[in-house]
Amino acid sequence: MELEHDAQEPESEGPGNDQPKGPEAQGSRSSETSNAPVAARPHSTRTSRVWLGSALGLVVLIAILIFILQNLAAVVIHFPAASAKMPIGVAILFGVILGGLFVFLLGLARVVQLRNNIRRSRHQG
Repeated sequence: MELEHDAQEPESEGPGNDQPKGPEAQGSRSSETSNAPVAARPHSTRTSRVWLGSALGLVVLIAILIFILQNLAAVVIHFPAASAKMPIGVAILFGVILGGLFVFLLGLARVVQLRNNIRRSRHQG
C-alpha cells in the first residue's frame, strides 16, 4: 500500500502546508540544507586507469604465485618432440598461457579477415 500512498499528490492547501511549490521550492530547500559548494567528482585519467590496472594485475600475479607455490609436486609432461619434468602449477600456467595465445591468434586472424573485407568493399563501391 506504500506505492499508492507515494503516488498520491499532497494537498496544495491546508493548515500545515505552507511550503512553496515549483522552482522556488527547490532553491529554498537546497539553500537550507547546505551553503557549501558541491564538489564535482574528479574525472578518470589515463594515469589513474593505468594505476588501477597495474594494481589489479599485481593482485592476479600474487594469486598465480600462491597457486604455483601450493602445487609444487613434479609431473612429467610429454610433448610430441620432447618431455619435461616440472611442477603441476607451472604446467597448468603454461597450458593457460598457450590457450590464451591460441585464442589471441584466432581473434587476430578474424580481425585481419574483417579488415580485408572492409578494404575490398570500399574499393568496389
